[in-house]
Amino acid sequence: MTRRFGWTVLGLLLAAAACSDIAQPLRDDFYEWRLTVPSASGTGEDSLSFHWPRNRLPVRVWAEDAAGLPGHVGAGIAAWRNAFLYDEFDATVVGDSSAADVIVRAGPAPGPALSRVRLHAAMAPECDGATDLEISDDHTQLLLPIRIYIDPGFAPEADLTRCVALTTTHELGHALGLFRHSDAPTDLMFADPAVSAPSDRDLETVEMIYHVPADLEPVGR
Repeated sequence: MTRRFGWTVLGLLLAAAACSDIAQPLRDDFYEWRLTVPSASGTGEDSLSFHWPRNRLPVRVWAEDAAGLPGHVGAGIAAWRNAFLYDEFDATVVGDSSAADVIVRAGPAPGPALSRVRLHAAMAPECDGATDLEISDDHTQLLLPIRIYIDPGFAPEADLTRCVALTTTHELGHALGLFRHSDAPTDLMFADPAVSAPSDRDLETVEMIYHVPADLEPVGR
């Protein structure tokens, strides 16, 4: 999406809001979030945007009981939920992984799979994360579950909680639809952020995602 197109979409949203009781929020400081992949037609590239539709809320997230992940996932969900003024997104931690839309595990991500796109989080060396997306060949469906891996690595005990918390919230941002990294270290979605919580710019970007059409539909589970 070029910035000109982004502003056109935003303008249409604001115009539509003038005829409704609830005005869409004005967001004017956001970064590119779409995933760029080789085109399904075989020529050029496709830019894919995704957000969870209302009929899939709350998103069900399962977290492995290791490295404090259930608590970190709950805190991460709350941090991102604060971005939305009108409950456009919600999620809940569930106890059954077979019923989850998003699965969060402790440890390194497995070897690459041909059918998956891996979104790396190049965090500090002592703590790493990755999010795997499985996208249909025609680039219209996101096949669930989304899989997140949080690897504490060799983080000292004193830094483990902060490291895992930061990485978990960052990876949940990918699962919300922030498929690209920010270009600023003051944003949590930067590859190696200098902050431990979503910035105003992160929150504005993720809310923008939920007010433009999505290219991918979640399927499965």
